[in-house]
Formats: sequence, structure tokens, C-alpha cells
Amino acid sequence: MNKLLNKETLTLLAGVLGVVAGLYYPTLSENVSFMGDIFILLLKMMIIPLVFTSIFLSIVNLPLGDVKDLGIKTIVYYFMTSSLACLTGLFIAVFVLTPSVQVESLQKIKVTDLGNISFNEFMTSFFSGNIFDSLSQGNIVQIVVFTIILSLASLKLDQSARTILTSFFDSIQKLMSIIINWILYFAPIGIFSLVASIVAKTELSSFEKLYSLFGGIGIALFIHVFVTLFILAKFLGNFNLYDFIFKIRKALIVAITTASSTATLPVSTEVLKVHGGVKNKTAGFMLPLGATLNMDGSALYQSLVVIFLANFAGIDLSIYQQFLVFFFVMTSSAGTAGIPGGGVMMVGAVMGMVGIPMEYIGIYLLIDRFWDYPITMVNVLGDLVGAKIVDRYIK
Repeated sequence: MNKLLNKETLTLLAGVLGVVAGLYYPTLSENVSFMGDIFILLLKMMIIPLVFTSIFLSIVNLPLGDVKDLGIKTIVYYFMTSSLACLTGLFIAVFVLTPSVQVESLQKIKVTDLGNISFNEFMTSFFSGNIFDSLSQGNIVQIVVFTIILSLASLKLDQSARTILTSFFDSIQKLMSIIINWILYFAPIGIFSLVASIVAKTELSSFEKLYSLFGGIGIALFIHVFVTLFILAKFLGNFNLYDFIFKIRKALIVAITTASSTATLPVSTEVLKVHGGVKNKTAGFMLPLGATLNMDGSALYQSLVVIFLANFAGIDLSIYQQFLVFFFVMTSSAGTAGIPGGGVMMVGAVMGMVGIPMEYIGIYLLIDRFWDYPITMVNVLGDLVGAKIVDRYIK
């Protein structure tokens, strides 16, 4: 009984009830929208500290010294595959989904000014002359750039000073995780309110377009696994992807049933060493790092969903804004991999950055109940394929 009433089930049930309430009790749905507003404010409250600590820890914990060669190859590979995954998601969202997702009743939503600035202004907008202004204004891009610079500089500190700094940010991140868990207990009520309010204010025909979102995510995942990873495995790793998947299938089964890259890590390590033919040092180094840095599925999924929600809200994103989505998803998806609810925070940050109303995060949370499991499996598969490829080039 307890398993049936877990947070995921309650959230899904709340979304369904929200649809019913929005359809049959529109006035009541709009009157209780304040609960969704509170939920959104709680999420927004966590975005900046989570972004700051996640990116800092993902960089400052990079190994140095004897593993420099392995570390460089690992980071290059992870960046390449995450970029390809993110671009796949953007491509599907822009060229496959865009023509069919415009919503006439929401065309008057205000769009940010990023689409009207010059190239020089766009490039300088990544940097802040006063980081405290950026923090108070919630300028996520400038905060990310500052955090990257701060993290790289911290690598030059002596070991004792860096350990103190790392422990401090690690404690802050754990504290954020506790608070996020508390907020997510409020998720069913927040989702009910958000979904009910959106349904009440939007024509029913608009929601038929969510079918295209499910289809688009499925197509994008298929392309990444059976085209991108297949080509990388064949030409860089010199092995057959399908045979490899069969050998490491146990890890993929655990990933899709637990929806946790971290929980799958012991199984992934074992099958990669025993059945994957990968050296111990390669598997031992790459898989823990990949569980937090290499998020192919998440990068693909989040970029696609953000572009879809922009079009669903009637916002025509400029090429600059699409680049911002790519930049931020690439930067942030790694740091939030092991944090409960971290993906929600990052999607919310990107939505705010490009002018998407935060109430639409309810749609993301609703579909995320279904897609969290296959996305995790793709994340784990990307880690395992990466370890197999990189191991070929390690002496």
C-alpha cells in the first residue's frame, strides 16, 4: 500500500485530478492557483544555491595527477556525447515539433529581450561586473560563468584549503537536497493546482499537442542510442553496440527500474569489468564520474522539453535564446545528476531565463514521472559505452 502511495504515484494522481478539476470546475481551479504559485516560489528559491554548489563541486572534484590522461579523455568524451545529445533534443524540438505546438490563446506572453540584442551585447551578457547584482536579479548565466571561474581558481589552492572549501560546498549541497525533498512532498498539491489552473485557462485542443512531445522525446532517444552511440561505438570503440548492450543488460535493467544512476553504479561497475572487458582503473574512474557528469539522456530530454514548452506558450525563441538553452543545459545537467529534484530546478532556471511562464513547470513534472526511468537508462548506457570507448585508448 505504501508503495502505491509514493510521491511519484501521488504526483501523477494529482495531475490527473488537476485535469478533471480544470475541465469541470474552472472557477474553483483558478481560485486555488495560489497553491501552485507557492510551489513555484519554493522551487525558484532553491535554483541559485543549487546551481552554484552543483557546478562548483562537479569541477573542483575532478581528479588530477596520475589520472590526468584518463581525466582529459573522459571529459572530452563526456562533453562530446552530451553535446550531441543536447543538439539532438534541440533539433527534434525545433524542426519536428515546432510547427504543431503553437497555442493561439497564449500568444501575448512577454518574451525576454535576448532576441533583440547585438552579438557584442550577447557575448558580454555572460559576464557580471557585480556578482551580487547577478545573484539578486537571478541572472543564471552570469552566475554559472562566475561559478566556473571560481571553481577553476580553487584548483590552484593547496590541498588543505581546497578540502575545507569543498567540504563547505558539499555540506551546502546536502542541505539543499534536504530542503528540495521537503518541497517535493508538497509537489502533489502544487501540481494539482498548476495543472488545474492551466487547463482552466487553456483550450482543451491545445493539450492534444502533448502527444507530439511524447513522440518527439521517443524519437530523440532512439536517434541518440541507435544512431549516435552506435556510430561512436563502431568507429571510436571498434565494438558492436548491440552485442555490448546484451552483455551489460543487467545494469540497464537496474537503471530503468530504479531511475537512479547512483543506485545502479555498483551493478554497472561489476558488469563492465566482468562482461564488458574494461580495465579496472578505467571502470573505477569513469563510472563514478559519469554518474554525476555524463548525462546524455538528461541533456537531450531537458533541451527538448524547454523548447517545446516555449512553443506551447507561444514564445518564438531566437537563435541566441536557443544557444542559451544549449549552454545552460550542457553546464547544469552534469552537476544535478545525483540530486533529488535537481532536474526540476534546472529546467525552471532555463524557463525563467528565456521567458517561459513558470506555471508550465507543472507540465514538465507531470511527464517527468514517466520519462525519468528511460532517461536514467540512457544516462547509464552512455556511461558504459563511454568507458568501453575510452578504455581502448588507455595504456
